[in-house]
Amino acid sequence: MSNYRSIIPELEKKLQDLVREQSEDTNNLIGCPYPYTTPGPDKNDALYYWDTYFINLGLLRLKKLEQARHNAENLISLQKRFGFIPASTHQSSLGYSQIPLLPWIIRDIYRATGDKEWLNRMLPDVINEFKYWTTKPHTSPSGLYRFAAPAAEETEQHAESESCWLQSARFQNVSHYNPVDLNALLYRNARLIFDLEKEANRDGSAAILKIGNKIKELIILCWNHQEQFYFDNNFEAKTQSPVKALSGFMPLFTKMIDQDRAKALFTNLKHFWAPGGLTITDQPYSESVSPWNYPLTCAPYIYFVVKGLSDYEFMEDAADIGTNWLNMVYDIYKNTGEMWEWYDVKNKRHQYTKDVENTPVMGWTAGTFITLLDTLGIE
Repeated sequence: MSNYRSIIPELEKKLQDLVREQSEDTNNLIGCPYPYTTPGPDKNDALYYWDTYFINLGLLRLKKLEQARHNAENLISLQKRFGFIPASTHQSSLGYSQIPLLPWIIRDIYRATGDKEWLNRMLPDVINEFKYWTTKPHTSPSGLYRFAAPAAEETEQHAESESCWLQSARFQNVSHYNPVDLNALLYRNARLIFDLEKEANRDGSAAILKIGNKIKELIILCWNHQEQFYFDNNFEAKTQSPVKALSGFMPLFTKMIDQDRAKALFTNLKHFWAPGGLTITDQPYSESVSPWNYPLTCAPYIYFVVKGLSDYEFMEDAADIGTNWLNMVYDIYKNTGEMWEWYDVKNKRHQYTKDVENTPVMGWTAGTFITLLDTLGIE
C-alpha cells in the first residue's frame, strides 16, 4: 500500500499557499473580511462555495482551525450581504449559488471547537440560507426543490451553473427537475439546523424540521423500483431522468433511508466501479464536451459515496473504492506534482481525450484525500 501520509506535509504547504486576502470589491472579485482558501492556482484567486466544504474537511484534520473558521465566516458574510451565497467571489458568479453545504461547514467547526457563542452568531444566516433554498424560485409543484437562479433575468444556464453539473446529460432543462442530491442535502440540512439550534440552547425550529420530513416522504418521486436507484424527477414531464449518476447515492450520505433501501441502492455500485474509484455516470450519455460524464470523476462525489457507504456499514466496499481512488490520486500526484479537478478513473489518468479542460485543483481533491484517510482508518 502507498504511504499516503508521506505527502500530507506537502499538501498542507500547498493549501497554505492558496490562501488569499481580498477585503475590498474589485471589478473581478467580491471582497471578504478574512483570508480565504482558493481551490487552485487556475481559479483566479476566488473563494468557491462548495469547494470550501471539502477544503475545510482537510484543514480541520490538519488542525488549521483558524483558516477553516475564516473560510466559513467569509461564506456567512456573503450570505448576509446578498441573501444567498454566490457560487464564488467572482463578480460573474453573483447570479447563482452552488449546492448548499453551509450547515455542514458550520457543524464541522462547531464540533472542533465546542464554541456555542460562535455557533449562535452563525445560526441566523445558516437558517436564512435554508429559507433561500426552500422558497421561490427553488420550489416546484411536486413539493420537492430545484436548482434555479435568484436573479430576475433567471436563465437555464444560471440554474445549470447552480447545480454544478455543467453541460451534463443529467438534465435537459435543469429547472424542470427535482435533483436527488439537492433534495437529499436539504433534508439533512433541516436536521442539522434543528440539532445545531438545540446545541446552541435555542428552541429547534419545528417548521424547518417539517420541511425536512416532507422531503423525506416525497423523495420517493426519485426512486425507481425497477432499477433500485434514485434518479432526478422531471416534475414537468412527470418522468425520471434516464441518467444514472453518483448523485443517486446522496441519500446514503445524508442518512435519509433505512438499511433495506440502502442495501438495494448498494447493488448499483457495480455499474460505476472503475480501477480508480467510481465513474460519475455509469456509462457515456452524451457526445457534448462535459466532464460530468463517464469515465471521469471528481473528488466530492467519491467522498459522498464512500462516507455514505461507511455510515451504513458497507465498510469493505467503502475501503475498496476509497483506496482505489487514493492510489490513483497519490500516483498521479507523485508523477505530476499536482492534484487535479478531474480524473479518468477507468484509465487511472488525469488527461482526457475529448477536449475536457482539466486544471490543477489542490482544494477539494486534497481535502478529500486527507479526509478519506480518517474515514477509512488508514494510518
